[in-house]
Amino acid sequence: MAQAVHTMPNLEEIDKLQMIPGVPFSQYYEFFMDWKTPIVIAGAYALTIHLLNPKTGKLSRVEAKNRGVAEKSSKSNPLMTSFVFLHNLALAIYSMITFYHMARGINRSWFQRDISMHDAYCDKDEYLWNDSLGYWGYIFYLSKFYEFIDTAIILSKGRRSSLLQTYHHSGAVLTMWSGIRYRATPIWIFVLFNSFVHSIMYCYYAATCIGLHPPGKRYLTSIQISQFIIGMSLAVSYLFVPSCMDTPGQRFAVSLNVGYLLPLTYLFVDFARRTYGKRIAAAMASKKAN
Repeated sequence: MAQAVHTMPNLEEIDKLQMIPGVPFSQYYEFFMDWKTPIVIAGAYALTIHLLNPKTGKLSRVEAKNRGVAEKSSKSNPLMTSFVFLHNLALAIYSMITFYHMARGINRSWFQRDISMHDAYCDKDEYLWNDSLGYWGYIFYLSKFYEFIDTAIILSKGRRSSLLQTYHHSGAVLTMWSGIRYRATPIWIFVLFNSFVHSIMYCYYAATCIGLHPPGKRYLTSIQISQFIIGMSLAVSYLFVPSCMDTPGQRFAVSLNVGYLLPLTYLFVDFARRTYGKRIAAAMASKKAN
């Protein structure tokens, strides 16, 4: 009687690239999912910023106000102002749409099915991926390339792109690529949390570029830091839930995201301390003097 021969699947088969149905520009799907694409583009972005970054740059109106620095006013080009406003407005609306669809997808996947919380959380049947995460996550990944324009706007205004700015944008491309390429369930954290924060953030930037001064920039930074800490904790949990991360690629994607978030959180905390610390200290000193 012949015995069945069991062979272990090789890594290429386990983490084989699979097309996401219905995504836009599907003819370029393999190009954007190739590991060389995000590395080369993110590297070129970082190198370009290094070469074009001025040694000293002007402060934005908001930063000057927060630091208590008198910044010389300069007339803005109406066309540039219109472009920046529309750019921020478009990203705000897009982020709202993404957050809406991801929130609904998670609600359907986790709470509207007869399935164990373990299987829902780990998306064992790939319901969340097929329902919303694959499609909206892939578009979210593509949007990270478009967000490089944020830095181009900063440079065009004669301001420096900080290490935080460069690291944030280049790293987002690489981490989103890994989550989508390896169909890693925890990438929902990045898509959901980041789209929520960006909905608020880009509305704020759209308002400031046309001369409005909505309050709460300091709280927006606090929300960003909170999303990193909570998101990182959730992502790490996937590595310890039994039978959750099934492939080496998925575990790599989670590890890459956590490794990216650790320095990013530090950079944001340092930014908040330098930007808002002096203003808070000055306000406290003023109260004591009075």
